Amino acid sequence: MMTCYTISATKANRLYWLGRYAERVYISLHLLRRYYDKMIDGLPEDYEGFYEKLDANNPYPDMESFRLGYMYDDKNPCSLISGLTAAYDNAVVLREEITSETFSYIELSLNFLRKSAEKKDANITDLQLITDYLLAFWGSVDERVFNEQVYNILKIGKLVENIDMHIRFDYPFFRIKEAYESLIKCGENEEELFDHMIEKHLGELLVEDVYDLYHVQNMEYKAKLLKYLNHLVLL
Repeated sequence: MMTCYTISATKANRLYWLGRYAERVYISLHLLRRYYDKMIDGLPEDYEGFYEKLDANNPYPDMESFRLGYMYDDKNPCSLISGLTAAYDNAVVLREEITSETFSYIELSLNFLRKSAEKKDANITDLQLITDYLLAFWGSVDERVFNEQVYNILKIGKLVENIDMHIRFDYPFFRIKEAYESLIKCGENEEELFDHMIEKHLGELLVEDVYDLYHVQNMEYKAKLLKYLNHLVLL
């Protein structure tokens, strides 16, 4: 049975962003493999569209520098190493809330990525271990985090990031719907964390017919979805 006590606003913010950064790296690894496969198949220009979906400027002149930069460039806020470092910085001060065992999977992920960066290992498949560690991190959250508020805020961060990335990269509606329904369910236990007017607007926009019609070509619709999503949580 989960217990619940009030945590500080600072720790709530860190939990939320730990959830977001851990999920961002997990999804980014999958996307990087997918885009790399496209490049191998003869579409090297596909990497140029990657940053457009992230609302960021592409700082790399060619496919190889893109791949290494997206993996290891700590000056690039979109890179895997930047995301894992941010997750680590939040997790390290939350050991008491998430347990040392849960924290260790973030630490192992970052250590492995740093070693790969030192070797300039360009083989994306070699980073599968990080995917495994991040899956183990969330498994440990399920097994070891018994404080309901801590658990819910972590999951809210994870789900917001999941929806954000899936909208940006044009995933089908059912993937968005599943995550959004889970997000709203988590929010029922943390009502003070949600802006309910924005929740209402999101619910009106996240309709299958509308999403299928507009999400790829209507940038205004997509921008509005992302704006509301990223202002939903009051942290």
